[in-house]
Amino acid sequence: MLNFSQSKVPVVLVDDEPSELDAYGFLLTSMGVSQVIPVQDSRRLSAALTDLTACVLFLDLNMPHKSGRQVLKELSSTHPHFPVVIITANSEIETAVDCLKLGAHDYLVKPINMNTFASALRNALEICALRKEVMTLKGVSFTRTLKHPEHFTGIITRNPAMTGLFQYIESISESREPALILGETGTGKELISRAIHESSGLEGPFVAVDVAGLDDNLFSDTLFGHSKGAYTGADKQREGLVEKAAGGTLFLDEIGDLSPASQVKLLRLIQESIYYPLGSDRPRNCLARIIAATNKGRNALSSTAQNQFRTDLFFRLSTHLLQIPPLRERKEDIPLLASFLAEQAAKTMGKPSPRIGKDLVSLLCTHPFSGNIRELKTYIYDAVARCTGPFLSPGTVRERLSGAAVQSFGTDAGNIKPPTLEGLLGEFPTLAKLTEYAIDQALERMDNNQSQAARLLGISKQALNKRLKKRAES
Repeated sequence: MLNFSQSKVPVVLVDDEPSELDAYGFLLTSMGVSQVIPVQDSRRLSAALTDLTACVLFLDLNMPHKSGRQVLKELSSTHPHFPVVIITANSEIETAVDCLKLGAHDYLVKPINMNTFASALRNALEICALRKEVMTLKGVSFTRTLKHPEHFTGIITRNPAMTGLFQYIESISESREPALILGETGTGKELISRAIHESSGLEGPFVAVDVAGLDDNLFSDTLFGHSKGAYTGADKQREGLVEKAAGGTLFLDEIGDLSPASQVKLLRLIQESIYYPLGSDRPRNCLARIIAATNKGRNALSSTAQNQFRTDLFFRLSTHLLQIPPLRERKEDIPLLASFLAEQAAKTMGKPSPRIGKDLVSLLCTHPFSGNIRELKTYIYDAVARCTGPFLSPGTVRERLSGAAVQSFGTDAGNIKPPTLEGLLGEFPTLAKLTEYAIDQALERMDNNQSQAARLLGISKQALNKRLKKRAES
């Protein structure tokens, strides 16, 4: 049976039959719904909704005093953000269409299958959460102030896009729906997932696992655990990470590399909130919030052209979707990160913390950083280890950026001469060829972002556009 114990949204039942209220109330309670509000007299519904900021309503159509249709019409104007599911014995298409036009979210015909009822509830809860998220985002769109900046102290940034990402995290903090984080390698996906956990207020632990190297059996054993005797060598019971993360957050990194069989198991875990430890036929409830991350782009992950990733799993995971900008789009963060990493490196090496000069900052800001913050960290740590003065040497970092340090292994580094223009271009270039070369290199380093390439070249975007247009026409 599906489990909704993670949802704090109350469910309101409106029906004039006490037996129906009792039956649906029992069913909801057994599914884990923490707050069920029965309303037998439809005239008292307004009073029951007074203090609620969010809820899901199950509404009967045929009631005395005030019909379900009348109630639905009133709700569409007084509480339009509350999803309403109609429950009725009337199977006429015209009636269903009329209710949907009045704002009903779903329409169920008695007798109702338990799975159908649970599916309607899950969909209504998702709609409720998304509407609340939109309302919250509207409220924060005009301010750059975070309610709880302490939840993001582990992330070094002053980039506006990152600030917007933090605001989005705060807006979904009360949601227990899955979240999917997209970002290139080294952008800090686990840091973002920890920030989501901190903002959520969940009292359980944060448990992280990289699922990229797990085959299907190891994936099941790691997440779900096993009972004693489940397989050869299983001499005692083992709890899985889902159980360890109960009441908290389970972070699944590199989700895009999961095998098809593991994807099916994860989909069931998210949809039904239950799982089976290996060797056990008794289901257990999943009480952890699921956050997943991948370095694959959204289009690559959601595409089924090569059957790499299930579309239904992608949409279940991406109820809340977060995209972390790469470091090349956060140039203003490079000086902050370089200083922080230099201080961190010096502390681990027992050395005085060196300072970062303007020349080094300028050098770093011209690099595309395909490895993002992780790549920056390797350069800074290497430079700190080799540093003998109060400032980090730009030359030391330049060697790493140009690959000279790698080329010098096993040779006399002092005899290596820098490459000549003839070596780079095959002949001594004219000024026109140098200009073409500089433009091509700037566009390549800035991933074809013309604004950033123009800034790197020291010209305006309009001037760069004119040169590119002239080159295309020639």
